[in-house]
Amino acid sequence: MKNQLYTVSILYEDLPVTINSEEIEEYFTINLNTRIKGDSNKKIVEFLDTVHRLIYDNLIFVVGDRDIQIALIDTFRNKLEKEVKKALLLQADYILENENIELWNGVVRAVGGVDIKPVNDIMARIVSPSAINLLSNTRPNILYAGE
Repeated sequence: MKNQLYTVSILYEDLPVTINSEEIEEYFTINLNTRIKGDSNKKIVEFLDTVHRLIYDNLIFVVGDRDIQIALIDTFRNKLEKEVKKALLLQADYILENENIELWNGVVRAVGGVDIKPVNDIMARIVSPSAINLLSNTRPNILYAGE
C-alpha cells in the first residue's frame, strides 16, 4: 500500500520546481508519515513548505527578483530542473538528519522562554551546505547576483 502523497501548500505551488513526499521517500527511503510527529497531514505540508522556503526564499530569490529567477529557471529548465530538485531533496534530508525541525520557523526554545535567533544564525544551522554548493555551481548560476 502506497503512502498518501503530500505536496507543498498553496503558498509554494507556483514555484517552477518542487518536490513531494513520494520523491523524498523514493530518494532517501524516508517515510514522512512515520518520521514527522504530530498531525501528520499538517506537519508534512509545513515541512515541505519549509524546505522550499529555505531554498527559494532564502537562496534563489535573495540574489534576484523573484519573477526574473522563475523566468530563468523556466527558460533553462532542461539544465536547472534536476539541480533545483536535488537541492530541495538535499535540504529535506539535511533538516531531517540534523533534527533541526524546531528551527523551521526561526524560533528556538531557550531556558526560561523563547529565543528569536538572527536570520544568519538560523541559516548557518538549517540550510544544507550541499544544497548551497550545488546551486552555486549551476550553469547558468542561479545564485549569482552579479557585480
